[in-house]
Amino acid sequence: MRISVFRPAAILAAGGALLVAGCTSSGPGASPSSSAPVSAITSSQAASHAPTTITVWSFNTLPHEVAAFKKTLAQLHTTYPWLTVKFVPGKDDAAFAKAVAAGSPPDVFVSSTPDNVGKFCYNGTVAPLDAYLEAAKVDVPKTFPAATLVYTKYQGKQCALPLLADAYALFYNKKMFADAGITEPPKTMSELTADAKKLTVRNGATIKTFGFVPRSDYNNNSSIYVGSQSGTKYYDGSGKATFASDAKWAKLLDWDKNLNEYYGGAAVQKFVGTYNGHSDDAKNALLSGAVAMEVDGEWHVGEIADENPSFDYGVVPVPVVDDVADTYGVGNTVGTVAYIPSGSKNKEAAFFALQQLTTSTEFLTTLADTVFNIPSTFDSLKAWDKADDPHWAPLVKIFQNPGSYYKELTPAGDEDSATFGTFIQQYEQGKVSDLQKGLAAAAKKVDKVNAAAKG
Repeated sequence: MRISVFRPAAILAAGGALLVAGCTSSGPGASPSSSAPVSAITSSQAASHAPTTITVWSFNTLPHEVAAFKKTLAQLHTTYPWLTVKFVPGKDDAAFAKAVAAGSPPDVFVSSTPDNVGKFCYNGTVAPLDAYLEAAKVDVPKTFPAATLVYTKYQGKQCALPLLADAYALFYNKKMFADAGITEPPKTMSELTADAKKLTVRNGATIKTFGFVPRSDYNNNSSIYVGSQSGTKYYDGSGKATFASDAKWAKLLDWDKNLNEYYGGAAVQKFVGTYNGHSDDAKNALLSGAVAMEVDGEWHVGEIADENPSFDYGVVPVPVVDDVADTYGVGNTVGTVAYIPSGSKNKEAAFFALQQLTTSTEFLTTLADTVFNIPSTFDSLKAWDKADDPHWAPLVKIFQNPGSYYKELTPAGDEDSATFGTFIQQYEQGKVSDLQKGLAAAAKKVDKVNAAAKG
């Protein structure tokens, strides 16, 4: 899964902010103690708060990202002089977990991926936020779209908050479609295959233009294989992997393999090797004319505007397996997440800062414009000036579709998707002779991974 780069830049909206006070944790990752009721302090009351310094870690590394984030947090200090925020860039999930285990965590951590929300929540690395949100009178279902709650909650606990969102869609070259006589983009996988073949241009034994390359390790194609486009879930009601029990997984992988075989393994390998390193620049396969359609995230809209503003393209939902044609419009949705570690000694101030970053409409809309992401609250979506843009609107619609989702979270973090992803690549490479047996074996491996993670 590809998570877009987070490039914060904005002025925080200060009005109506709330501060949670009087909360303690009864242990790693525990909810605030019922013996220490949580109370919310309004921003006007916060003026007399004792001076407090907190540390915010983020995965950002690019200079302009770091500078913008520091500017945002400096504005928070200007509005609330009692709160000083030290920003530390270049931190990943592994560094964060290590710091928590060592007893020296930051007070807030912004992660590029939600894959470890379940793991961090299960093992107590992060503090559940439910009591803080309740005390601050944040109505979570009315504040954050349902798609964001799939990857920020675990077993009913709100263990992270969303900070902008990603939605994946099919980007296509309109001129190539017109030249091939295709009047509308595909909605099902069979239509995608048919259009891909029509759009393919061969030059003798070589391929000049691919219609669509489905291989799972190309660009952002892994988003096709998380379940939303096949109407499948990773797990059944008992928590067991469904790869063998739900026939739609096999149909999705058969589609994938058949289209790859149409082009030939060597041709696909050359294409992937050539263009995988250019997902986000002017040599991108779609922009350079090497492919007519590709799956990408919303940040690609901004990249195209920067690299080739005259490029004529369309954005639509990724097609779905034919068996679930009536679900067309859904997509894989995910995003950046922010945590408060269980070991933070300043949880009240940390939540105060976290609330500003994740619920301020002004901050989120400005940030979305800066990093080419989708705002992650209902209010910020309504206020966003790009919501009706012909390229952005389909992505917003995918994000808001009640059928869009990311895979279920488990204490194994991303080990389950990595395990299944390895199997998919083996199948694409012709190393799996019996798909059904292979899917059953992959399901058993994932079940073992999850069992081991639970201890």
